[in-house]
Amino acid sequence: MSGANEAQNRPEVTNRIIELLDKQNEKGKAKYGSTIDQASDQHYDWKLMAMEEMVDLIQYQQKEIMRLERLLTPR
Repeated sequence: MSGANEAQNRPEVTNRIIELLDKQNEKGKAKYGSTIDQASDQHYDWKLMAMEEMVDLIQYQQKEIMRLERLLTPR
């Protein structure tokens, strides 16, 4: 199956995630000069970095919940 054909057969959610991954990979390559595959395991604590990202995610999600509650709650 060709790449374009494959993308057409994927769910829209999957396509958006792949687009986001591509953007993040380009952003990382521009910032660090290499891909994550090329990054040295000796220079990064991957578990800690993942946990820090999850903490940020929780904060972003809570902020979005609060924004939606304000929109949906009549005053």
